[in-house]
Amino acid sequence: MRTGRVRAIRGVRGVTLVELMVAMGLGLFLVGVMGMIFLGSKGTFQSQNHVARLQESARFSVDTISADLRMAGFRGCRGLGTATPLLNTLKTPTGFRYNFAQGVWASRHNGSAWAPALDAVLTGLSAVPNSAGDVLTVRRTVGSGWSLTAEMTSATSALSVTSTGRITSGDLLLVSDCSGSAVFQATNATPGVSGSIEHSASVTATPGVSTTSLGRAFLQDAVVYRLATVTYYLAPSQRTGKTSQRALWSFTTPVYDGTTQPQELVTGVEGFRVTLGLDSNGDGAADAYAAPANVTDWTQVVTAQTELLLASTEDGVTSSPQPYTFAGTTVTPTDRRLRSVVSLTAQVRNALR
Repeated sequence: MRTGRVRAIRGVRGVTLVELMVAMGLGLFLVGVMGMIFLGSKGTFQSQNHVARLQESARFSVDTISADLRMAGFRGCRGLGTATPLLNTLKTPTGFRYNFAQGVWASRHNGSAWAPALDAVLTGLSAVPNSAGDVLTVRRTVGSGWSLTAEMTSATSALSVTSTGRITSGDLLLVSDCSGSAVFQATNATPGVSGSIEHSASVTATPGVSTTSLGRAFLQDAVVYRLATVTYYLAPSQRTGKTSQRALWSFTTPVYDGTTQPQELVTGVEGFRVTLGLDSNGDGAADAYAAPANVTDWTQVVTAQTELLLASTEDGVTSSPQPYTFAGTTVTPTDRRLRSVVSLTAQVRNALR
């Protein structure tokens, strides 16, 4: 038996050095191929991820701005078109926060100053508008309205609505029917809960109303809406690790949902350009487009063109610097960020006949 074991052991043949080297070479080759496939797949995934994020940011920016632009200057039923009267009873009816007769406003930095000049409300924000982008302000209603449940007995009487916790003291409101509308402020303690909205000039409020009269008594076909002023602009991002980049911000006043203002909406927005379509002959169509500084009558604004330049939040995404065209100028950057230019033309529907 011992002899048999020896013969069995002697019959086992090992691997030669050449065979071992060939096997190692094949193994390294396969590992290299798998590594290249992995790196290629990883690069493709990262590229597609950056493209998807850029598209998502562009879609969100355009949808948000366009929704506000299309509601700019909304006054409910406008039976007489642009001739439907609006009475603003607030003490500062032409102030930046309260000029609801002006649905759209914009400004652009010309290299030395903003034209038109920015209001102190904007220059005093925690995130001050950056000169790399324009400033766009939209004044509109917020949410759905409340129909009057009873006719006003006089122009100075309270407005009766269905009880709601959404209307509170100090809210800026619009009451509207097909014959006209009036802007006022709720001055009693519990206007929504009680279902009775007072607007007394004798009550101290900010800004307060200059007169208790709404011009006339509104009937049950009238609707009450809340009002707000929304401003879009660019400012440095305040998100961790992104402070070297610009972002699209919004500032809403007054704010009804308790969110902190101003808000950083989208990080990586490098440019924001606004051009306004003007109707000079009253036919409801834009006859010419102008920069904000060239608009002399803001009631003529019937369309607004916005253009945004978005960039990936990470560098090194593209294999080489990617040229882009924004505001009519082609630029070749020094970094390798992925960029996209999106544009929107929105009708200011409430300025049309």
